[in-house]
Amino acid sequence: MEVNTELEKRLERYLQSEDFQMDIGALVNEYPSQGLPAPPEERLREEAAADARKCLETIMICEAKGHLWKEKDADPENGTSTLFCRRCGAEEHLRW
Repeated sequence: MEVNTELEKRLERYLQSEDFQMDIGALVNEYPSQGLPAPPEERLREEAAADARKCLETIMICEAKGHLWKEKDADPENGTSTLFCRRCGAEEHLRW
């Protein structure tokens, strides 16, 4: 229960951030680059929020294992991130 509350808090902060707006903008550009029409803004918002939720869930699982993750490389266009642990140097490649 506590984990879900923390996840919701983190997600809400993201939804209020400039990062969320930038991610929506990236999605707007991504569809035409793939020869597809951009969907309505509401769908783009839902897609960006769902991607962020998956990413946050993964980060929180790792944090529970004791890692101190820091994002090294992010590629929103392809939905990937590389994280490394500041504590032990472990590296994770995420697809979200």
